[in-house]
Amino acid sequence: MSKQQAGILSIGAYVPERVVTNDDMSKIVDTSDDWIYQRTGIRERRFAGENEFTSDMALRAAQVALQRAEMKPTDIDYILLATASPDNTFPNTACWVQQGLQMGDIAALDISTACAGFVYALELGAALVNTDSYNNVLVIGAEKLSSITNFTDRGSCILFADGAGAAVVTRTEGRGTVVCSRNGARFDYDALNVAAGGSRMPASHETVEKNMHTIALKGRTVYKFAVQKFTEMAEEACSRGGIKPDDVALVIPHQANVNIIESAMKRVGIGMDRVLINIDRYGNTSSASIPIAFDEALAAGRIKRGDYILLEAFGGGLSWGYNLIRW
Repeated sequence: MSKQQAGILSIGAYVPERVVTNDDMSKIVDTSDDWIYQRTGIRERRFAGENEFTSDMALRAAQVALQRAEMKPTDIDYILLATASPDNTFPNTACWVQQGLQMGDIAALDISTACAGFVYALELGAALVNTDSYNNVLVIGAEKLSSITNFTDRGSCILFADGAGAAVVTRTEGRGTVVCSRNGARFDYDALNVAAGGSRMPASHETVEKNMHTIALKGRTVYKFAVQKFTEMAEEACSRGGIKPDDVALVIPHQANVNIIESAMKRVGIGMDRVLINIDRYGNTSSASIPIAFDEALAAGRIKRGDYILLEAFGGGLSWGYNLIRW
């Protein structure tokens, strides 16, 4: 009998109640619904409440995933939490979730690769299970990007939003199997960063006054990089998985910009009817975007047993990664 491989047993997601439309954003910066939608595909996004933190949203998504897996929090023996907007530097946000769910003294680790965080965490979670080191890994992507957004920058503040998604990774009966994954990074500080707050540039009056604790990006640089990497990753995932692009039932990409996704899928030869897009309603939730979209795809019946699902993401670093999954 062949050894069972690690796979996704369940998915859960959570988004805050507050809906912020493009018209709402036009009251903050000089923009419009049409301008935002044509350039990004976004119509609205969700913002967390003032006292609702990244760990709170992560916990809510985790509870849904655990319930669907028919597991108790104490069944989990490792937490991997991807975020670019942690509750604080340390203890890490995974520890806040561990404490909130009363999971005991299990391993709790944050992963900081911005929007590529969930695919990084999923690869690591599957590896931990496949090595028999751990049985059940909780993989989470959670963000409160509204807390690190520069609301004076009309080019970036329209993009970002809040939310969380989670997956329970364990040995499965050939369902949700992580067939192959790969992650990488190409250092490009200027393309996408939060400059201040670390040892390189500690907080000061100057860094706060200059909004240096918020996200800064060069849109054109990121756009070109993302189209190239999305294309390369899709081709590589199919090659390594022994399938053709036509065999991919659904692509769930990081929801950064609909124009990036459309350009890349056209190059690969995958029609947009086989791509999950929800950026119009949720904006860019960084590491949370893929599990939120995955949860939506399952709820809509767009994933069936035996389907090949491709997850693709890029983010700060510049980082990137993919997971090919056989559902």
